[in-house]
Amino acid sequence: MKRNTILTVILLLIVSFVAGYFVGFRYPIGVSKTSSHLLLTRTADYLLSNFYKPITEEELIKGMVNSLNDPYTVFMNPEETKALQEEVKGEYAGIGVVINKNKELNYPEIVTVFKDSPAEKSGLIKGDIIVEVNGKSTYGLTLDEVASMVKGKVGTQVTLKIKRNSTELTFNIIRATINIPLTEIKYLDNGRIGYLSIFMFSEGAGKDVEKALNEFKEKNVRGIILDLRGNPGGLLSECENVASQFIPSGVLLYTKDRSGKLTPINISGKKLSIPMVVLVDGGTASASEILTGALKYYKVAKIIGEKTFGKGVIQQIFPLPQSYSLKITVEEYLLPDKSSINGIGIKPDIEVQDDPKTTQDEQLDKALELLKP
Repeated sequence: MKRNTILTVILLLIVSFVAGYFVGFRYPIGVSKTSSHLLLTRTADYLLSNFYKPITEEELIKGMVNSLNDPYTVFMNPEETKALQEEVKGEYAGIGVVINKNKELNYPEIVTVFKDSPAEKSGLIKGDIIVEVNGKSTYGLTLDEVASMVKGKVGTQVTLKIKRNSTELTFNIIRATINIPLTEIKYLDNGRIGYLSIFMFSEGAGKDVEKALNEFKEKNVRGIILDLRGNPGGLLSECENVASQFIPSGVLLYTKDRSGKLTPINISGKKLSIPMVVLVDGGTASASEILTGALKYYKVAKIIGEKTFGKGVIQQIFPLPQSYSLKITVEEYLLPDKSSINGIGIKPDIEVQDDPKTTQDEQLDKALELLKP
């Protein structure tokens, strides 16, 4: 079983307009206009009125936001804002992939391809680098910008130029309505091992996991494989719901604000009694890293695979006039041992590289080996 085709909507790593957290997103309480902002507003007015080339307010704001050099702090236009709202509902018009930033190349990389999606049917695979969308380079663009370029109306075509190893390929893909799957369960080793994959922590993921675990217990499986590979995160509230079914009551994570204040986020749960192994890779990010770190800290499961992505910051969504919005990194999160993973990731207990040149899933094979009696 090879995960060479597995985040058509291109999903942002962690963005949502639902109540509570989306991997930590919170609604703002508002920003008051005070004289302390006079320098900023006066400078903006002068630039808009006097710069020798015409510039728009949107361009000026994007330049200011981009100067922070934070890939997760983003000014979003109405189309990008709408796309986020659609994704949170679990349905959108796109091609059916999840992307992440390839830090070395500074291009978006496909980390998951949804089953039966236009992307899978066209031949896109995990690890493909998107270098162009409709003839426009994606180098240095934010994930939000790339997602907006790839999405569109159902039935329309998008052209992607892909770099796969040393080869460049072109794919013409017809967009379709994408229903984002939450989980997938299977039985391996003649039904003795329960396999549970969580694609992302959207609304309902906690209930799906609870249902799967109850089924595993009824079938008396001897071990569980939890697959978080390619999971970009999602709602922190759903991460809490999932974590409470695996780990004992205690601290799930700490948040750290700009003043350095640490705030624990506690859950009430019960430690899993069935042996479990967790699969991770470079596409395991944000909320899925929170869960991975907690499972490792509480010694609930062995972690197998590759080092995770290392997204350890929290964003807050600020609605703006005319349906614009601003996503700002407001906090960092720390694991239960108060360690930071931002830009670092989580190292697995057992490192296993997946060889894309083979049809074998080396990481899954190692997990099955570890769960042998």
